[in-house]
Amino acid sequence: MAEAFIRSTRRVPFIMGPVGSGKTTAALFRCLHYTASLPRCKDGIIRAKIAVVRADYRTLYKTTIPSWFSWFPQDFPGSKWIGGADRPGTHEVNFLTPRGRKINLIMEFQALGDKRIEDVLRGWEGTAALMEEADLLDENALDFLFQRSNRYPRRDLLEGEASLRRCVMGSLNPPGEPDHWVVRRFIEHKMADGKENTNDEELYIQPSGMSPQAENKANLAEGFYEELLKGPAHQVQRFVHGKVGWDRSGMPVYPEFDPRWHVAPAKLKPTPGQPIYLGLDCSGLHPAGVIVQRAASLQIRVLEELYFGRMGSTRFTEHLVAALQERYRDCPLERGYYDPSNDYGADKEGGERSWIDIVQKAVHRPLNPAPTNEVPLRIEAVRNLLMTAIGDERGLLVSPGCAMLVNGFMSKYRFKLNPNGTMQNRDNPRPEKNDHANPHDALQYVCLGLLGVAGSIASAAAGMRAGAGAARGGNGTLSSDFTL
Repeated sequence: MAEAFIRSTRRVPFIMGPVGSGKTTAALFRCLHYTASLPRCKDGIIRAKIAVVRADYRTLYKTTIPSWFSWFPQDFPGSKWIGGADRPGTHEVNFLTPRGRKINLIMEFQALGDKRIEDVLRGWEGTAALMEEADLLDENALDFLFQRSNRYPRRDLLEGEASLRRCVMGSLNPPGEPDHWVVRRFIEHKMADGKENTNDEELYIQPSGMSPQAENKANLAEGFYEELLKGPAHQVQRFVHGKVGWDRSGMPVYPEFDPRWHVAPAKLKPTPGQPIYLGLDCSGLHPAGVIVQRAASLQIRVLEELYFGRMGSTRFTEHLVAALQERYRDCPLERGYYDPSNDYGADKEGGERSWIDIVQKAVHRPLNPAPTNEVPLRIEAVRNLLMTAIGDERGLLVSPGCAMLVNGFMSKYRFKLNPNGTMQNRDNPRPEKNDHANPHDALQYVCLGLLGVAGSIASAAAGMRAGAGAARGGNGTLSSDFTL
């Protein structure tokens, strides 16, 4: 696959594979192969200027530049190197190809750090670009580099009617999130606006490090991949088998979550006649909800998440009611649980209604404040379910369609970290308040509401046996008439 990438005629070829598969070397050879295919200038020399962009200078000088120097040393005859740690580097080299073509190649090594691509390469005019570790760069870096390529050398310096061909190359390990722009753009072939990607782009995917077709294995230490197999499953998925997964290198709130146990193999369907429960987080301008059902084993099954970004109370309630009417008419809504603080903030004497008042009037069912909104207790209610064994299953099962919850469990719902990577406020940590936090808050409220404070603590020790959890809650008349 590396050879196919090197010889690719695509304008935007990317190579993705496991650790140690030779991606960086292949990308540098792709730069050379591309350069050799360019038209000559009038003086008979092929000229090219290629920007090599990486996320930070530490890895640029630790990995990419040493790989380049292994083929074109810093003191390569006739070359000129300008650069140093923590700043851009430029290496101009002159050489002959095996077929006798004269090449003048300028490699410009850049790192973005915390700056935008526009700030680092504003005014840059080059021939092509290489995005190293492209999964760590923003999508707009690709578009910017593509627009700025094909500008060196000037058209009037080329022989005859020859012209340059735009090109942006990329190398990467599999992204650490299924909704990464590389996945959307190169695998799902969709642009950011949802339209089909019709650009001349292709992703070359290398085989697993454990495959008989594994690439670059001869240059690795014996047992290299076998040793990596001992690591966490999510790292093995990405760095050994070369498959898209999740990056859990930060501080996820639920390290116990394992998609093999906690994500259903197919979309969960509600059991007709069995009650459903709501979890609601209606604070702020990003409301969220979850719809859950309890199995006979008392396993909590998350059937659906409701999150639409920034939205007012009326629109969110309309979406909620529509979901209940369309997909849960045969499942009576027993009750819902929400953040106790949602009861405050409305001037009820002045005629204002709170979020919960609006939702409760629409669904015609009791909505109860969760026993507490203390973050540690809410988190433990979910954690206990994750760790509870019910035969061959676990106490919590999530439908695969709940992308915000699953991505949050895997990596996006995490504790705040200091710049040095340590947890902020270690004695009383708080998860980051981002989009993924809202559905997770809603899940915590319904789990805590169903188990109760005491039940959430006791459930792990009791093994979630029948009768061990808190009462199912609610004794009102069941209803499935959801109207506004």
